[in-house]
This record gives sequence, C-alpha cells and structure tokens, in this order.
Amino acid sequence: MKALKIAALSLVMFSGLSLADSSPLTTVNEYMAAWNAHNVPLAAQYLAEDAVYYDAAAGEPITGREKAEKEVIGAFIKAVPDLSWKMIGKPVYDEDTVAFRWEFSGKNSGEWAGSPPTNNPIKFEGVSYIHVKAGKITWQGDYYDSKKLDAELKPVK
Repeated sequence: MKALKIAALSLVMFSGLSLADSSPLTTVNEYMAAWNAHNVPLAAQYLAEDAVYYDAAAGEPITGREKAEKEVIGAFIKAVPDLSWKMIGKPVYDEDTVAFRWEFSGKNSGEWAGSPPTNNPIKFEGVSYIHVKAGKITWQGDYYDSKKLDAELKPVK
C-alpha cells in the first residue's frame, strides 16, 4: 500500500514537471535563447508548421515555419549576427499566450532587406504577443518603433 502511494505521488509530481516544461513561457524563453545563440534552425523548431509571424512594421504576415525561418529569423540573424533579444520586465502569460516587452540590440554587420551592412549599432524596444499550442508557437506578433530602427540603419555620412 505504501509503495502504491509513493508511485501515485511520483506520477503526480512528474506529470506536473512535464506540464511545467511545456508551458508557453518555457517555450518562449527557449525560443529566445535559440535566437540569442544565433541558431536559426533551432529557433525555427519552436514554430508550428503553419505558424503565422506578424511584424507590424512590415504589415504582411508570414505564414509557415519554413518562410519564417528564412524571412524573419534568418534575415535578422544575418543582418545582426551578434544580436541580443531580451525581455524587459515581467512577461504576462496564461495557458496559451505570452506577452512581453523586449529590447533588441547588436551591430548591423550583415545585409538587411537587400541593403549592405552599415556597421551601425542598433538598439530598439518593442512588444511581442505569442500564442503557443502543444509547445509550438502558432502565432507571433511583434510591435516596435520601426522609424527608430530605420534611423539607426542609415549609413553614417
């Protein structure tokens, strides 16, 4: 009987750990860590196959993991190979959504949207709103001051 109680307690404890490991916040933290490790394929693995990525500055959503890997994650990491993407303050989250303020910084030492590198430092803030289902990001919306970023990307004369 005692062994049965211990087994039941272990099952409850371990199932709780697996739920905690797959929380939306854990998924987002691991996704950001992959970005900060500059690992494009690893970051893309956190996206659902049919994920939608919306960048408010671009205006048009990108649909699908493969496109987001190339046109968002890959493009940013190519343009700013030393990028740092970090949360500012505490995120707000529930069972399937994480929202947080962030700061993005680094040096534009790679091509950005067809433009040659400026080697300018960039640093701007924004907000992300991310939906997670079964440990995969299904929708990400990023909102930031694109005019500030554009100014930082202008070649110094």
